[in-house]
Amino acid sequence: MGSFVSASASSWPQYGNIISRRSRCAACGHMLGLAELIPILSFIVQKGRCKACAAPIARQHVMAELASTLIAVAAVLVFSGWMIPVSALFGAVLLFIALVDYRTRLIPDGATFGLVAGGLTLAFVLHGQSGLKSALIGSVAGYGAFWLVAYLYRRLRGREGLGLGDAKLLAAGGAWLGPLALPWVVLLAASGTLVTVLLSRRGNLHRDTALPFGPALAFAIYALWLWGGWHNSQAALLWSWP
Repeated sequence: MGSFVSASASSWPQYGNIISRRSRCAACGHMLGLAELIPILSFIVQKGRCKACAAPIARQHVMAELASTLIAVAAVLVFSGWMIPVSALFGAVLLFIALVDYRTRLIPDGATFGLVAGGLTLAFVLHGQSGLKSALIGSVAGYGAFWLVAYLYRRLRGREGLGLGDAKLLAAGGAWLGPLALPWVVLLAASGTLVTVLLSRRGNLHRDTALPFGPALAFAIYALWLWGGWHNSQAALLWSWP
């Protein structure tokens, strides 16, 4: 899954390349063999370089594979039954969004709209009409909050300051987490971005520097999704204690 997510994010929006072409080295065009496609292990064995030309392999690929593994393991540890693959797929889509936004500063509408639809459907399946209502409120509130921030910034500064892709991603977060989780999503994402910027110590950083917010939002949404699942499981254990 991590390899597929990384390849999809690297080629977006040219999805046809994933289906019609075998994986190749970005530097020399060498077609990768089966052994070179084994996630993580092939990177270690080849010491992070192409087998044919010795060009460095983009770190994004192995990082995506590691992140995908952590997402799947977390889903198994926190959830049970059919919620495990649902949660793992949710995390994989968020990972795809994060990688695309980091590379292009754009968030794919198809991915966010799919997450909104999935969150609304899941809320209805789990909690009926009340759950669907909460998810709808969360989705609308998430989009509306960031839309308002973007609008006010544009009016005050005369230029874009927050992309509507981030608003759509927060709408997806609201659909999966509900409206009450939105302030925590924004707080966690903003804090994470600030800490990352401070630790990176970028000498060319200034107030007009554009930073991708999607990766931090995606991380915050999935982290709170896991926390909510863990909290609910603990509550169920407490209620079932003899």
